Amino acid sequence: MKQPQLEKEIRALQSDIYQLAKKTSSYSQGEILKLSQKLDQKIVSYQKLFNHNK
Repeated sequence: MKQPQLEKEIRALQSDIYQLAKKTSSYSQGEILKLSQKLDQKIVSYQKLFNHNK
Protein backbone atom coordinates (compact mmCIF):
# COMPACT_ATOMS: atom_id res chain seq x y z
CA MET A 1 0.00 0.00 0.00
CA LYS A 2 1.24 3.48 -0.83
CA GLN A 3 2.08 5.97 1.92
CA PRO A 4 -0.52 8.66 0.99
CA GLN A 5 -3.32 6.06 0.93
CA LEU A 6 -2.23 4.66 4.28
CA GLU A 7 -2.14 8.16 5.80
CA LYS A 8 -5.66 8.79 4.49
CA GLU A 9 -6.94 5.54 6.01
CA ILE A 10 -5.29 6.34 9.35
CA ARG A 11 -6.94 9.78 9.47
CA ALA A 12 -10.31 8.27 8.54
CA LEU A 13 -10.08 5.64 11.29
CA GLN A 14 -9.05 8.28 13.84
CA SER A 15 -12.09 10.31 12.86
CA ASP A 16 -14.38 7.27 13.07
CA ILE A 17 -13.13 6.43 16.56
CA TYR A 18 -13.60 10.03 17.68
CA GLN A 19 -17.16 10.11 16.35
CA LEU A 20 -18.02 6.77 18.00
CA ALA A 21 -16.53 7.87 21.29
CA LYS A 22 -18.79 10.93 21.25
CA LYS A 23 -21.80 8.60 20.88
CA THR A 24 -20.85 5.87 23.36
CA SER A 25 -24.43 5.50 24.51
CA SER A 26 -25.37 4.52 20.95
CA TYR A 27 -22.47 2.18 20.25
CA SER A 28 -20.85 -0.63 22.15
CA GLN A 29 -17.32 -0.37 23.45
CA GLY A 30 -16.61 -3.40 21.26
CA GLU A 31 -17.14 -1.34 18.12
CA ILE A 32 -14.65 1.26 19.33
CA LEU A 33 -12.18 -1.50 20.20
CA LYS A 34 -12.50 -3.03 16.71
CA LEU A 35 -11.79 0.32 15.06
CA SER A 36 -8.93 0.98 17.44
CA GLN A 37 -7.34 -2.37 16.58
CA LYS A 38 -7.72 -1.66 12.87
CA LEU A 39 -6.11 1.75 13.40
CA ASP A 40 -3.22 0.12 15.27
CA GLN A 41 -2.65 -2.24 12.34
CA LYS A 42 -2.60 0.67 9.88
CA ILE A 43 -0.16 2.63 12.04
CA VAL A 44 2.19 -0.37 12.26
CA SER A 45 2.01 -0.76 8.47
CA TYR A 46 2.73 2.94 8.07
CA GLN A 47 5.73 2.75 10.40
CA LYS A 48 7.13 -0.24 8.49
CA LEU A 49 6.67 1.58 5.19
CA PHE A 50 8.18 4.78 6.54
CA ASN A 51 11.20 2.98 8.01
CA HIS A 52 11.69 1.01 4.79
CA ASN A 53 11.77 4.22 2.73
CA LYS A 54 14.46 5.89 4.85
